[in-house]
Amino acid sequence: MLEWYQGTIDGAIISGFVVSGLGFLILCFKDWGFDWMWNTPWLWALVVGVAPLWAGWQLLCDRWGISAGADWLAVKGGYVDLYELTEVKVVGTSGGLAWDLELTDKKGTELSLNTREVQANQALWDLVYNGILNSVLRSSAKTNQRALDKLRLR
Repeated sequence: MLEWYQGTIDGAIISGFVVSGLGFLILCFKDWGFDWMWNTPWLWALVVGVAPLWAGWQLLCDRWGISAGADWLAVKGGYVDLYELTEVKVVGTSGGLAWDLELTDKKGTELSLNTREVQANQALWDLVYNGILNSVLRSSAKTNQRALDKLRLR
């Protein structure tokens, strides 16, 4: 293993507060203005309760981490050989706020992971990107248009 990434507790707590803050803003600007704070106090439980739930979810999802060697990428579900990829896809969710990277190698192993998590460690991303680039340019791995655009594989 040359590089690895695992989410931190601090990052999970901060993201929980960000999600709660966004929920607060949505409730303020959606229909209720600021009256919801006094008229429907149960919504406070929803806004405040989202932070620990979101933080717990982040810790659960990031608990296993991502690791890479000179020619492989591993997550909880298995590993792929980065220099023998047959398919590379980037799939957008949440209106483009989160991009998922889907990789398939010659053995048929498929991995799907969030690009934000892989790119959190620059050295890890360099190993993964070099393998993807090699597979696409030299081995003619199939890609979708979004992968060509977002990963700049041309």
